[in-house]
Amino acid sequence: MELSEALSTIAESLREERTRAGLTLEQLAQRAELSTAHLSRLESGDRQPSVAALIALSRALGVSMSTLVGERRGAPAIATYRRGTPTHESNGLTIAPCSGFPGSTTLEALQIRISPDREPPEPARHRGEEWIFVVAGRLRLEFDGQVHLLEAGATAHFDANRPHRLGAEGGPAEVLVVAADAPNDFRNHPLFSASITDH
Repeated sequence: MELSEALSTIAESLREERTRAGLTLEQLAQRAELSTAHLSRLESGDRQPSVAALIALSRALGVSMSTLVGERRGAPAIATYRRGTPTHESNGLTIAPCSGFPGSTTLEALQIRISPDREPPEPARHRGEEWIFVVAGRLRLEFDGQVHLLEAGATAHFDANRPHRLGAEGGPAEVLVVAADAPNDFRNHPLFSASITDH
């Protein structure tokens, strides 16, 4: 999918879902912790949304991220994803959604290829948790001021409300990222604190 077509699809989906939810630009921006001006540019297709922004908007709207990138409602409550799924390019990331059946809202899975030349963005923060599996290459995960270098086969699980960002060390890296909302009652449970596992 061409970048301009992808941005138009996201812009249209954002407007549709915001209207369906009965929210103004200002209300949705506040819920997603984005500026109204930034959301307006996303809805007009003038700005590429980051992964963090797509996750925040999908949570605020109560829809899956796949809905925001073009999947339509009304299909059966199952989705399958095969090699060659359309990708979205954003700031050195090639992102392919690999989750999101119609009506799903609590879990998102993305396959992400990270360019080693990626310009480091501001660290992301959003509600819920993230689990990352390094498929190939070497991942640089910056989490809450600390740097973790993870080789292929390693995983990381952390509180996504703390500052984090991804990079690639020594060549491209490919990761599987699963983001999910954590039940509020469990947000402070020790099991949900940041952990790095190298197996």
